[in-house]
Amino acid sequence: MQTDANEGLDGPRGTAARIWGMSALFLLITVIIPGTVFMSASSRSLDRTAREFLLPVLRPDPGFTVEVAAASTRHDPAFKLDAKATLDLFHSREYRIETVRSGETAVPRLVLTDLPTGMTALESSDDRKALFVKTLLPLILMANERIEQDRDRLRRLHAVKLGGQSLAPQDRRWLAELAVRYGMNPDGETNTKALLQRVDVVPVSLALAQAAEESGWGTSRFAQKGNALFGQLTFKAEDEGIVPRNRRQGETHRFKAFDDPKGSVESYIHNLNTHRAYSQFRQMRAGLRSQGKPIEGLTLVNSLGAYSERGEDYLRTIRSLIRVNALSDFDKAVLSEDQMEEVVGPRTRAEIARDHGVVPASMRR
Repeated sequence: MQTDANEGLDGPRGTAARIWGMSALFLLITVIIPGTVFMSASSRSLDRTAREFLLPVLRPDPGFTVEVAAASTRHDPAFKLDAKATLDLFHSREYRIETVRSGETAVPRLVLTDLPTGMTALESSDDRKALFVKTLLPLILMANERIEQDRDRLRRLHAVKLGGQSLAPQDRRWLAELAVRYGMNPDGETNTKALLQRVDVVPVSLALAQAAEESGWGTSRFAQKGNALFGQLTFKAEDEGIVPRNRRQGETHRFKAFDDPKGSVESYIHNLNTHRAYSQFRQMRAGLRSQGKPIEGLTLVNSLGAYSERGEDYLRTIRSLIRVNALSDFDKAVLSEDQMEEVVGPRTRAEIARDHGVVPASMRR
């Protein structure tokens, strides 16, 4: 788990250079004892009746565009939702862990613009975990929903090709664009069978467990400063990133930062679906599909040995997080039927306008 003590020394790599390299550091990394702050959060089970706070919530006016204001203040704590206020928001929507687990209620399409601040100030790790799960669950489900829509169309076109029929020009173009998006060679006829291995969902339980481990349940510096939930690295100068405190001399990697948690979730899923290091993951998932078996995190985690330099120790941790916190319950969670996403930010229209010396047009007399 990423902590101030070990950041930059461990975690998923997402690039071949870090996945397959630095074997000499393996023993050192695996014996580093994680900071007690995040160990407590990882080892305790997720309370299925976690207490929720009832405090005022600042919600944005949907009629006010805040992109310009947010761009220059994206990582300013003053422009983030408070943890307790966010719990209150979820409570007001009757968004509760227990009823989602049981299938009694659907997950609302709430999209937070940043991870809530003050998560470590919550009285218990159970509250912190509940907040973290509620924040990420809609994002993972919505990302999978979009993938499933593409997969459904892809499957239909694959069946047409198997039947020996020609595809319409617009379908060929769509297939070519989809292949490029998923890192396949666009030249020649699109291999729809191979593409089906990539265009597929990631189990919610697996995504939640990896995010929890790599971000300390949303409390790590990377998560709070850059919405970096899955420890993805970047070596590109043009990418926004956060330099690990313990990065060694000569190393250039940074933890990739994102504008919002949604971007981090989508990047993580795309990484598993495209990077050569995770071909075993995709093959195992396709095998489950062909056998009519469910796509579950506890099964697929065994194929992610390349995700972290910790190897099998990392996989044991992820399996433990899924089991101890009963995260497999969320593999069956469903989104609300309302197709409208509600983006929730920390500031009201008047507050942003006041802080930036701007009077919105609708407020002028």
